[in-house]
Amino acid sequence: MNVRGLILAIVLPVAAVAQPVQTPLGPTILETGSDLFAVDAFTIAGAGQGADYEIGVLTPRRTPPADGFAALFLLDGQAALEVLTPDFLATLDPDALPVVVSVGYDTDRRFASEERARDYTPPDAGGAPLADPRGRPGGQAPAFLDLLTSEVVPRVEGLAPIDADDLTLWGHSYGGLFVLYAAGTPSAPFAHFVAASPSLWWNDGRYFDRTVGRMSAGDWPDQPLDLHRGEMERARASTPGNPNAQKLARMRAALREDAFGTLAATARAAGIPGETTIFPGLSHGETFRASIRHLLKEAN
Repeated sequence: MNVRGLILAIVLPVAAVAQPVQTPLGPTILETGSDLFAVDAFTIAGAGQGADYEIGVLTPRRTPPADGFAALFLLDGQAALEVLTPDFLATLDPDALPVVVSVGYDTDRRFASEERARDYTPPDAGGAPLADPRGRPGGQAPAFLDLLTSEVVPRVEGLAPIDADDLTLWGHSYGGLFVLYAAGTPSAPFAHFVAASPSLWWNDGRYFDRTVGRMSAGDWPDQPLDLHRGEMERARASTPGNPNAQKLARMRAALREDAFGTLAATARAAGIPGETTIFPGLSHGETFRASIRHLLKEAN
């Protein structure tokens, strides 16, 4: 078991903000192409009235290993792709890059708020859907995991020579919550999970309670689960004026202050391998970029 508490300093651009914003920064690698990656993309019909899914597949321009490339699946694909700037990619070893798969939505928004609330959040203890504090339908994590398993991963395998035993799933906030859900599902097709700033307050903390209870009881798969968080997420949390957003803020504030530390300690005590990374001085929104960049740096 690899148990390591890591404090990592990450220098972010001045433009980094405390909370995610919706305005796209401009064309991503899917539009511009890359000297480091061959670029492919495909869409899958969206659920209900939501946007279609847009999946980007970035394959390193080098001879694949005998077993295929490791692959990194990034939720919130639109925003994740904007982290992969030419300047950042130039700092990485091209001979160690994994296949990078952006799992997003066909929209011009950086974060597809309604779709991610629906797809990334777990149901209640009885399996029933839930609405999030803003009133957006949620609780469809089982259906989304099935989509990844039955459609997304097989189609990526048809486009890139990947090692099916070396797939990593990453997500932040609601995406980090989904990563926890997937990590606790034995049939998930991933071997490594990275939950960044997971929304542990979901459903008034009931999912958090169920998660640590399962871990403590030994009812949890033993694949590596990395946990990332910004040091100042609670201290620099936003105070929105919108009444529905205030409901979310109250639920977030009601979560026990040591929840993240308890989750990490419980996981390690239960023998679940992985690393816990705290980013000094960073807020919830700033951790999005830092977490992806740390993960790719570690792959090098």
